[in-house]
Amino acid sequence: MKKVFLILFLPFLISSCVEPELEFTIPDDQLVKLLYDIQVAEAALQTVHSSVKDSVVAIYYDQIYELHGVDQTILMENIEILKKSPVKSNKIYKKVLEYHKEAKEEKK
Repeated sequence: MKKVFLILFLPFLISSCVEPELEFTIPDDQLVKLLYDIQVAEAALQTVHSSVKDSVVAIYYDQIYELHGVDQTILMENIEILKKSPVKSNKIYKKVLEYHKEAKEEKK
């Protein structure tokens, strides 16, 4: 009886331990540039301390969405994937840092 139980439920146990492969809804290189621009905008917003901050946030994000051809829904879908997959998140944010270094070098 124990063997039958193991044979029947072993596939379920194994499959529940495996993290499903989540895919971004936009190409990795586009996501890297999108996240970089968001980080730049968030850094710039740190200096805004007035009643217009919400308006400035909306303007920045609208420009970012337009520049990258995405909307808030697409951004949030990809952020959810980053939250659920630490390995992918680490890989993407390493690329964001590399992109930042390259952008800094180009400005010199």
